Amino acid sequence: MERTRIVLIDMAPLLRDIVREAIRREPDLDIVAEHDEIDVRSAVELDDPDFIIVGEDAAAQQDVRNIVGARRGLRALEVQSDGRDSVLYELRPHRISLGEVSSDTLVRAIRAVPTWDTKT
Repeated sequence: MERTRIVLIDMAPLLRDIVREAIRREPDLDIVAEHDEIDVRSAVELDDPDFIIVGEDAAAQQDVRNIVGARRGLRALEVQSDGRDSVLYELRPHRISLGEVSSDTLVRAIRAVPTWDTKT
């Protein structure tokens, strides 16, 4: 089974706990690192993830869209600290609003087939 490597970046503690718990139950998903107050680009270079989940503060300071666009295969989920809104980034300029975050929404976003992998 291929595992998805996930890095959590600059998230509110309660939201991080919720995300961690949702991912922990999934056998094909691995949180390989968690960072606070780190440059998103540096975290991606350091940990080589398949998927990043970024708190809104870190996302506001960085252009997550460009980071995702510069690294083929990387996807990102930006989550507001209250969990009421989230945005999935794939290849530039593809962006999908997902609305309120739930465990199900989180897991479906991580597992979704990236647009560059779809076969027509």
